Amino acid sequence: MPYGVKQGVKAPGEFGLSDIAGLALSGSAGIIAALVTDFQQSGEASALYTINQWVVQLASAFGFGTIPLWMVVVGLTAVGAGSVFYFQPITRQGAFAQGFGLLAVLMTAIPSNLAGGLQGINDNLPGLEPATTTSREASVGGGRIYKASYSQATIIPVQDRRGGAKYDVHLTINFPEGLPADIDSMIRQGTLRGRLHNEDTKETWNLFRTSGGTVRQRGNSIIIHAGVPARSDSGRLWVRVEAAGYAIELESYQATTRSTVDWTVDMQPSSVPLFVQRLRKSYWF
Repeated sequence: MPYGVKQGVKAPGEFGLSDIAGLALSGSAGIIAALVTDFQQSGEASALYTINQWVVQLASAFGFGTIPLWMVVVGLTAVGAGSVFYFQPITRQGAFAQGFGLLAVLMTAIPSNLAGGLQGINDNLPGLEPATTTSREASVGGGRIYKASYSQATIIPVQDRRGGAKYDVHLTINFPEGLPADIDSMIRQGTLRGRLHNEDTKETWNLFRTSGGTVRQRGNSIIIHAGVPARSDSGRLWVRVEAAGYAIELESYQATTRSTVDWTVDMQPSSVPLFVQRLRKSYWF
């Protein structure tokens, strides 16, 4: 069907290649505008991360490697350009609005990839007792302070109150040049994010949202104590940490329920803006 037949404004064949190219570019511009809006305003709830996760899973089924976020953006932009052949707008303003609206509908329909809060270890285990602020341990951002009094005894295995096994995770994130602002402000602004993923169970948790776990700051380090549900005696855990002024770190750890997961992540200073780094990364969890 020749372009423009549905509109009844121009006769078939009157839309030349330059007209169609201009409409396709306008449709792509609408897609990009909607992408930037969602990416900046929705933060971790952006549907772009969910799409990236789906694309990675599909690519893995065909033996391809990880797909970075920028490839997803390019793919969606191409969809915006190609959609003008179906909707057939006759003005560039209409093509832009059509592209923007198309992506808005997609973003609304796609569920957010929000991770749950960190779980705590069994209350009977030592080391998670609330403590008052002292001169040696100061509260930052109004967070609760917990005594770091874990014993070195072997846990065989860690069990929660429902009887399920857990990995006892002690994660220390070091920021050699410190953080540019307090933790709460950076989390609200989206300049401090983190995920913890269990490769075995496919579950993911937000490092800075707690549901029984503990997060505190000591000097230039953030210390996290949490219990990660386990399906077997051992499994691989992944952590991704994003902070303004530092390179995004992605690391893994072979955990076991029979010993404490004593994990340290050293952040590397970087002058590359976070949004540029995020576009280069593959968000598969």
